[in-house]
Amino acid sequence: MMPAAMTPVAMTAATTPGQRKAALLLSTMRGEDRRRLLSRLPRAAAAPLRRLLDELDAMPWPVAELADALLADEVLGLTARNSPDLERLVGLSQRLSPAWFARALAAWPGLDRNFCLALLDPPFAVGVRHELANLPTLPPKLADALKAEALALIADREPAR
Repeated sequence: MMPAAMTPVAMTAATTPGQRKAALLLSTMRGEDRRRLLSRLPRAAAAPLRRLLDELDAMPWPVAELADALLADEVLGLTARNSPDLERLVGLSQRLSPAWFARALAAWPGLDRNFCLALLDPPFAVGVRHELANLPTLPPKLADALKAEALALIADREPAR
């Protein structure tokens, strides 16, 4: 039996299944995205996630591949294949009004809007949240057109390769 000081955070009752899932998802993100999200959380919420992330980072296993398999159903709508990089999507907030940015977010129904809103400047996020609350579900063809336009705007900002 391990001494209490040696017991991994994930094995203690101090963490919830939701915290462990969040840490697993965070472990797959780029460091900058991870730090930005954790900095927006209250300290009491971020501290256990940071401890869990330290444990995941120390594991010799392919954590990103495990996360994909373990969380597949929960992050189905947010993948590199069908969603833009979060940093680039959030970058659109500097080019669009809150109303149009809300529509861009609404185009991806599986996207965690609260997560994206947490990455925005607070005053802009308030405007986007207000717009989202009043926005009906988009018809599929309109959502596809908005996705295409958002991806084109994102691509337009990327340097030529």
